[in-house]
Amino acid sequence: MRTEEYNNGFYIEQKIRIPSFVMNYEHNHNYCEIFYLRRGMCTYTVDKKKCHLSAGDIFIVKAGESHCTCYEGIEECERIVIACDPKHLPDDFLKKYPEIEHTLSTSGKVVLSDSVREKLEDIFADMMLESSMPDNYSYDMMLVLVIKLLLTIQRSGIFVYEQLSSSNEISPDIEQAINFIALNYSMQLTLDEISARFNLCPSYFSKKFKIETGMTFKEYLNYIRLRQATQMLLTTDDSVTKIAINCGFNSSNYFKDCFHKKFGVSPRQFRNTRR
Repeated sequence: MRTEEYNNGFYIEQKIRIPSFVMNYEHNHNYCEIFYLRRGMCTYTVDKKKCHLSAGDIFIVKAGESHCTCYEGIEECERIVIACDPKHLPDDFLKKYPEIEHTLSTSGKVVLSDSVREKLEDIFADMMLESSMPDNYSYDMMLVLVIKLLLTIQRSGIFVYEQLSSSNEISPDIEQAINFIALNYSMQLTLDEISARFNLCPSYFSKKFKIETGMTFKEYLNYIRLRQATQMLLTTDDSVTKIAINCGFNSSNYFKDCFHKKFGVSPRQFRNTRR
C-alpha cells in the first residue's frame, strides 16, 4: 500500500488476481494487515510458514511480520486487505477489549461461517464506499467500521491456529481437517469420521495431525470448543449447560472439568469475572 493511501491508520484495498500471480518476496509493514480472500484459493506465507486459504477465510498479520502471497487454482482470485494500525484505535476500546489487542498482535488464520461472512461483506462494502468517496466524516466512519469489523471477528471468528505449538508446515489435508473441525465443532465429531472424510487411515491421520499441529485430534477439538464457549459466556445469557451442548460437549460436567483445567476457574466464575 502506498503511504498516501494509508489514511490515518486505516485503509481498505480490493484487487483481482489471476491464479498464476505470485508475490515471490516477503515484505512487512508497520501496521496490522487483515487479509480476506473473497474468491479463489491462495497460500499465505508468514515468517516462512505456509497457510492455505480458501474463499471466505481471513488471515491476520501482525505489524512487522514478513509475509507474501501465492494464488492458486484455475479461477480468478479476489482479495480484500484492510490496513489497521492499533495505535489509532481508541485507548478505552483497547482497555475494554484486551483480547482485540492480542488478536492484532498475533498472526493467524480465522475461519468464518457463512452467516458471519455475510456480515463482514456488508462491513467491507461500507468501508470501500467511505474510501472511494471520502468527506469530512469519512475518518470517523472508517474508525467505527474498523471497530465493528474487529468486534465481529473477535465474537464470531474461529481462530484455528492460535494455540498450535508445532513449527511444522501444515499440509493441505490437515488444513482441510482443521477447517472442518472449526466449522462443525458443535457436532459429535470423531477421529474415525474426520479421517474417513479426508481418505486417511485413522492411525495415520492421528499421528500426522499430532506431528503437524502439536496437538492430538481430541485436544484440538476441545481447544476450539472451549474457545467458542468463552465467547458465548461473554456475549450471551445462555446457561452453562446450553453453552456446553451448543459447543459439542455431550456432558455439562465434562465441559466444566475441561474448562476448569484450561482456565483455572469454572465457566460461571469466568463469566462473572470477565463481565
